Amino acid sequence: MLYPWQTPMWQDWLDQGCYLGQAYLLSGADGIGISEFAMAMAQGILCQSEGLDACQTCVQCHQFSHQTHPDFLSLALLGDKKEISVDQVRALNDQVYRTTHQGGYKVVLIERVEHLNRSAFNALLKTLEEPPANTVMILTSHQSQQLPATLISRCRQIRFSIPPANEVMAWLQQQLPQADTLLLKKALKLNWGLPLSAKTWVESKDFEWESAWQTDIKNLQQQRISVSQQVEKWKKWSKPEVVFDYFYLWTVNYIRAAIYGKKLPYDRNWLIFQKSVLQARQLWQQNVNKDLLLESVCLEWLQCQQTDYQPNRALQPSTIRGDQI
Repeated sequence: MLYPWQTPMWQDWLDQGCYLGQAYLLSGADGIGISEFAMAMAQGILCQSEGLDACQTCVQCHQFSHQTHPDFLSLALLGDKKEISVDQVRALNDQVYRTTHQGGYKVVLIERVEHLNRSAFNALLKTLEEPPANTVMILTSHQSQQLPATLISRCRQIRFSIPPANEVMAWLQQQLPQADTLLLKKALKLNWGLPLSAKTWVESKDFEWESAWQTDIKNLQQQRISVSQQVEKWKKWSKPEVVFDYFYLWTVNYIRAAIYGKKLPYDRNWLIFQKSVLQARQLWQQNVNKDLLLESVCLEWLQCQQTDYQPNRALQPSTIRGDQI
């Protein structure tokens, strides 16, 4: 399934015709449909029709849509694992070098390749250096800055940008015709303009957490609950990281009010805190101590309301390592 904002990139892909590379790296933010684009690429390569646009009617397309195509191999995180292991990559490599079942191309899809551990990266690089004939590897990543340069250099790059807000808004209104326009705008703002994330946010009623969050921070400010106790409550949410989005939106509204002359105090502190929230949101995607990250943001939120506020050094990556978990 492709999305409207992917049409230009899809046309660029189709224009390649039969001049396929051996490996592609699809990179961009999570929530804009990179996985769906990769699957469409894979199906088009395996399809019996000419060109790279799948016909949806041939035997190959039928097998692909039913997840039974013998020449389509995929690799991703297993269950609650944090890494893709070297054993997974080695098992994949064994299948890659076998003869294709149907005499055409073999397609390998590795999603979120940034989750490969070091040994797994090394095992994959060997395959990228000496790929078997008629094999196309498609890698996806939401954090390509973490990938080794040696891996990136062996792939053709397809980079995905966040689509224009008006285009996304039109799509959301089509997908969610019953949703209030203001709610959709808030969904886009809280989800950084990512269309699929915004749609999920509305459908899962994540907006209902905002009221709970507002109550929580009032309790924090009035010392009715400790920071550690509050963090334990947020950790029970299905997506605790939404806390950062609410803190961010809070600062946006506060700073806007200060700019328009409402004489709110300490507006410079909110600018500093906003930067810290953005950094924390980014760190959340990495192998960090989640408890410490949430606690640090809470403490900084309390501190930034003081005139002598200074940024919390606990938000530095060096102090919130994964090995502290």
